[in-house]
Amino acid sequence: MEEFDIQALLSSNEKTLIRLLEDYATTNHIVAYVLDNAGDLKSDIFGNTSNQNFDELVEMKNMNEITDKHLDYNLAYADDSLRVASIGQIVGKVCVVWPNTDVSSKGLLTAQLREHCDFLKRLIESLSRILIDNHGINAFMIKYPVEVDDIIDELNDEDNLALQQLKKLSTSNEAIISAIEYIDENLDKHLTLDQVSSKVFLSDYYFSKLFKRETKLSFSVYLNARKIQQAMIILKQTSHSISEVSDELGFTRISYFSQTFKKYTGYTPSEFRNEDYLEL
Repeated sequence: MEEFDIQALLSSNEKTLIRLLEDYATTNHIVAYVLDNAGDLKSDIFGNTSNQNFDELVEMKNMNEITDKHLDYNLAYADDSLRVASIGQIVGKVCVVWPNTDVSSKGLLTAQLREHCDFLKRLIESLSRILIDNHGINAFMIKYPVEVDDIIDELNDEDNLALQQLKKLSTSNEAIISAIEYIDENLDKHLTLDQVSSKVFLSDYYFSKLFKRETKLSFSVYLNARKIQQAMIILKQTSHSISEVSDELGFTRISYFSQTFKKYTGYTPSEFRNEDYLEL
């Protein structure tokens, strides 16, 4: 597995990008910094950070907290995703903050910060193309070995509890929301982790971690659970044959569909259809 190393990008070519961020923040009297997709700080925090409220937020382990709490701390805030065109992935985001905010002017300041964000995003992405062309994409990729813990996590997924987990699933992460919407629109297809992660412009490595964190289910378990959830509806509300239901939901073999259905529900498709007391 591989992941783009945004910190290596920021530090390359004698830290040109870092110096530009620092100069821009100082000149425009804003605070600017760069996060990776996990919300971890990958640059220094540039600009005037003397505001006490902002200092309290900086102490937080995950800088994504500022996204949710900036209004509570009387801060104007904006961010914009950074995308590396050569690999078609979102690799992090640039964030800007105005630490000293008058409530009456917060809306205007936020609009101005969005303009700063847009400029910094285009600046970083433009210089990124040059740096990647000069050094090659491999200079900015981290290669991760397959971890035993990751395999264990997959094995620990309770397939028969996955349907219950779907009922209480809740996430505010835009990438995961988009991924779930894409999955729901394509339940008839044989979807892969790589296909779905590319639709939300994330690497398969990071997407897999993020999906498990947000849904409490691995991608493969979630996908099968959604297919089986839909199969339950079709079986109860239509007269489609078991084979037809299997085909409608992208299963390559009816035997695999029946096996998966029983693993998730405790019943074969025929048993589920014929038992009137079973509720969806």
